[in-house]
Amino acid sequence: MDPSIIPALAAVISAAVGGAAGEAGKSAWATLTALVRRRFGDDTPAELEAQAAHDPREIAGILISRAQGDPEFGTALAEWMAHTARTIRPGGVTNVIGDNAEITGTVVQAGDVHGSINLRGRR
Repeated sequence: MDPSIIPALAAVISAAVGGAAGEAGKSAWATLTALVRRRFGDDTPAELEAQAAHDPREIAGILISRAQGDPEFGTALAEWMAHTARTIRPGGVTNVIGDNAEITGTVVQAGDVHGSINLRGRR
């Protein structure tokens, strides 16, 4: 993995650990610690959590360093980061339509909208 992604990974870790993403963040953090535990042993997640709360950039650097020596872990970490970034959008809004939600009208989920959204003609 390229060390240039450390700031992006740190932002995702920070959102997951900091609670900004609510349940999605908790789930993302649990998934990351499980991934690390499978690859490197039981003690590592406790170290990660302690360090991540204080310096997410440092923990991102450690993870990238480990990923450089373990391509399989690198692939899994990249997948985690991509999925988590889409799910929790650090600094953004997370839209969720729940498990058994019954939608009876039009739903629009969007990030930044620069312009109008026209729903005329939908009834």
